[in-house]
Amino acid sequence: MTILLCLVFASCIDSRSNKMSTELIDIKATASEGMDISTKSASIEMDHLAFDFGTIVAGKRIVHSFSFINRGDASLLLANVHAPCGCTVAKDWTKTPIEPGQGGEILVEFNSADRTGKQNKIVNVVTNSSPSTIELKLTGEVIGPDYTPSDIDK
Repeated sequence: MTILLCLVFASCIDSRSNKMSTELIDIKATASEGMDISTKSASIEMDHLAFDFGTIVAGKRIVHSFSFINRGDASLLLANVHAPCGCTVAKDWTKTPIEPGQGGEILVEFNSADRTGKQNKIVNVVTNSSPSTIELKLTGEVIGPDYTPSDIDK
């Protein structure tokens, strides 16, 4: 045990001969020197952030397309589109860079199987714009299997 403690303390001793001189470090540019600082940025503008699908019978699938346009002056990238709940899925979205003035779509599907009551589903869209994350919302009500489609029309 004593030998082990001696070895630990010996390894902590500062050996001046093994120090590296800072003269070997040669940095040509600082953080603000020689860098191309671009002021261009992408800006996503959705046609709408929420969709109310109304009242549906449990088991029905709702598919909705959210459209957007790049209002910025740099290419817009959709890095990720996902929903935290397994019943709501981003089926398809534009995966190539969207140039300024151009647009795209995000196709979302909600599966109401085994769901009843008020529904508030969120789809997170992660982009290279500011803010970097936006939330798309699907809302509505799902009535149970003991109802029929004719009950919705009443």
